Amino acid sequence: MAQPALENSIFTAMENCGINIDGKFIASQGAVQSTAPSKQSTARELYAELLRIVAAFTVVFQHTVTSVWYDVPVDTGDFFALNFLNSIARFGVGVFIMISGAFMLSPKYPHTPQKILRHNLVRILILLVVWVCIYGVVDAIREGVHNGLGIGESVVNILAAPLDLFVAPPTHLWFLYAIAGLYVITPALRVFTEHASKHMVLYVIAIFFAFGLVIPTVNHLLAKLAHFHMYQNIGIRGATTFAGFYLTGFYISQYGLGRIARRVLYSSALISWFISFFYSTYFSLVKDTPNEFFFGNFRPMTFLIAAAVFCFFRTRYGERRTSDTRILDISKCMLGVYLLHPMFIKIFYGLKLSLLEPHPLITAPLMAVVFFGLSLGAVFLFRLIPGVKKIL
Repeated sequence: MAQPALENSIFTAMENCGINIDGKFIASQGAVQSTAPSKQSTARELYAELLRIVAAFTVVFQHTVTSVWYDVPVDTGDFFALNFLNSIARFGVGVFIMISGAFMLSPKYPHTPQKILRHNLVRILILLVVWVCIYGVVDAIREGVHNGLGIGESVVNILAAPLDLFVAPPTHLWFLYAIAGLYVITPALRVFTEHASKHMVLYVIAIFFAFGLVIPTVNHLLAKLAHFHMYQNIGIRGATTFAGFYLTGFYISQYGLGRIARRVLYSSALISWFISFFYSTYFSLVKDTPNEFFFGNFRPMTFLIAAAVFCFFRTRYGERRTSDTRILDISKCMLGVYLLHPMFIKIFYGLKLSLLEPHPLITAPLMAVVFFGLSLGAVFLFRLIPGVKKIL
């Protein structure tokens, strides 16, 4: 599924952010770290660990469904079932970015500009290069076998794999580009979050929601349905950015929401899901082709659903920390699950299997669990190899 390079699985590979590489806990400013990790020092915020797992599975679920969603005739029961499954699995990316913002932008955690740019950003770039090359080599070999290419041509394709980094990277790796961009601007955003009031942060999020999500969505629909274009300067160029998700994660984590605000958010999320599902189905039938406009990351509906999921876990588990190795070990593998799971989906279709039999409402969720489980198992084993955990 195509995604814009810096557009709306995965996953930050940074310490105390949306995804961890090495799983180390960074103590808050002023804390004393002992050389021998104690139970206290290794404890992590429970809501974030659980959210990583839920969001990662959601991304795998979404990719499982959309692997066939685009190819099914829209006037069939199979498409209706797949569209329903697709509609409930679009919040994963937004949640991951909110988790990242909760930790990377919080004054509680000592992320200096030097650390962010020289450590966190560099790690993301290394991940990007390594996995673009891995998928490029795998695809080159598969293409050579499938099309009967000669050894020389296959070798050329393998050697050209790094060029995919600038031309055509694997579609699911778009997220790493987005995270890299967020880390570039994180030092500036931290200056803002460290000094801005609660209401000022909320004000910026409101600008993002109105001018980055609502107005572009309304303008697109008016152009498509009524052939009417709003005056271009009504909007704010650059307001459509994942920085809005980033700040939202920080805001909810730092300040929380009151009971009335939570009820409004949860109700809005439910209404948003219905709107997305209904109108995606409707326009798919009208245009006779799958329509995912209402599922996009930069739709207000998707944002509200992601914010509601994040808020629910943050409110439910509060400041609770956990040292449960089962939860922590699974959570540490979520980056690898995101990076690796498309391999298992490719293998599934390479075996000429189908998600449509006996019925997608049964097969798609079942195979999503299988792909997630296989990816988790493979990542867990690979991480036992010294050095490999740095790219998983």
